Parts: sequence; C-alpha cells; structure tokens
Amino acid sequence: MQKKSFIQYIAVALFVTSLGACTKVINLDLPDGSGLPYVDAWITNQPGVQTIKFLKATAYMSSNDATPVPDAQISVSDVTAGKTYTFTYKNGAYVYDAGAGAIGVIGHAYKMNITWGSNQFEAVDTLKRNTTIDSLTSEYKEQKNGDKAGYYVKLYTRDLPGVGDYYWIRTYRNDSLNYYVGEMLSADGGFSEDGLTDGDVFIPPFRDGVTAGDKPYDKGDKVRVLIRSMTKPTYEFMQQVQDQLSNDGLFGKILHNVPANVNNLQANSTTKIYGWFGTVAEVSDSIVVH
Repeated sequence: MQKKSFIQYIAVALFVTSLGACTKVINLDLPDGSGLPYVDAWITNQPGVQTIKFLKATAYMSSNDATPVPDAQISVSDVTAGKTYTFTYKNGAYVYDAGAGAIGVIGHAYKMNITWGSNQFEAVDTLKRNTTIDSLTSEYKEQKNGDKAGYYVKLYTRDLPGVGDYYWIRTYRNDSLNYYVGEMLSADGGFSEDGLTDGDVFIPPFRDGVTAGDKPYDKGDKVRVLIRSMTKPTYEFMQQVQDQLSNDGLFGKILHNVPANVNNLQANSTTKIYGWFGTVAEVSDSIVVH
C-alpha cells in the first residue's frame, strides 16, 4: 500500500511539472518489499464446502497472483455450540466440507484460529440475521438519459424491523459476478446508521443498483442477487475496502492498509496477518430476463 501511495504522489508531481515543461520519462526503481500475509475468510450458513484463503500478496508491480500459504493450521470454532471445525489445505486454500449441514448458525459467535510458525492468531465474529428477497422484476427500456436500451432488473426487499442490520448485496450475471454494478452495502435498507430507515423497503439506489445503465441485461440472461448479513465491524471493514478501491484520481486520499480483525496472541511478536474473518447469512433469488 505504501508503494502505491508513493507512486500516486510521484504521478501528481509529474502532472504539475508537465504544465510548464516538456514531457520527460522517468523510470522508477522501486524495491519489491516483502509480501504481506492476509486471509480472505467468510463462513456462511449455507451447506457444502466452506473456504478460507491464506495468502501472501505479491509486489506492487508484479502481475502474478497472490501466493497461497500452505504451512498453517486453521480451524473455526462455534463458540456458542462448543464445536470446532478443522480446515484442511487443498488446492491453494483451506477447506471444510459441511456436507448437507452448515457451519454457520444465525446468532452464534465464531472464532477462527490460525497457527503459523511460532505464532497463534485468532479472529471473532457473530453470524447475524438476514432479510428475505421479495422479488426480482425485469423490464425492457429504450435508451434514455444516457442509459442504454436493454432489460433492467429491479430488486425488491425489505429491511428487518429494529435498527442495526447490515447488508452486503452482490449481483451475478449468467453465474459470474457482474462487475458493471458495484457491490452495495446497506445499513437498515439505507446508506447510513441514522435510524431514518428501518423496517421499510430498501431505498431506490439498492432497488435499481442491480442493473448498470451502460450495460443492461439481454433477453435470456440469468440474474442472481445475493444478500449477505453482516455485523457492524464487518460492515465498516467493507466500507473501507470500497473506499480504497474507488480512491484514485488527482485528489485521491493517501492509501493505507485497511484494518484487520486477525490478532496475534503473542504479545511480543511483530508478525501480522491482514484481511478479515467474517460470518454471513446468505439469501438469494434469480430471474431469467424475458
């Protein structure tokens, strides 16, 4: 992250200089630095295989993927039920097959344990309740106000009564994540924790946000919308991730490492693991555009 900030600073300096001087190419010789270890760990209430990724980031200028860390021992404990699930390293990730059952239970607290070398790490989260999806609709629209002609899908869902529900909305097109629409985060069906939205239908930006105006759907497309419940700390983590991903341009803020919830239990150790351990309840619905 620090190298990226340095590069953005250099880019700004070069831009300002270029306003009154000829262009000059400058080659920057940046050190590779050490790869930061991080986890990508989401436990759900769904049956089947649960996956935890433990990786090392590559150098900033590298085009290679992050490399898996194969020599750790990882488990997840259901603190509420007193159960522990041991994850096994396989094909670049740590997995546990819950079969027809599920690890995640709404209302239960969970703890991830990682033993890596001489260090012991843990992270905790609680699996929160989720709403239901009322319906998905599709409608063909002609080109208008910059939006292209095509099929527009709308999401109809309602926030649960009681302030303090957090949602993560993802949209898939023909079984692949639809990158033309952003991943949306909602507090109580709105954008902020001000208590003004509670127990009501999600506000229009979420209803309409599953379709991109510059890339609407085609007839026959399969659209799936997935809603994940989150705790407040996970919601705040995801907000910071989104801020970092959209933070660019001349007046972008200085980049920084997003805080992690993985704690080293050895007080005198300087070894850190970044990333996040979260538990999410999932609901989804699909529609074939017609």
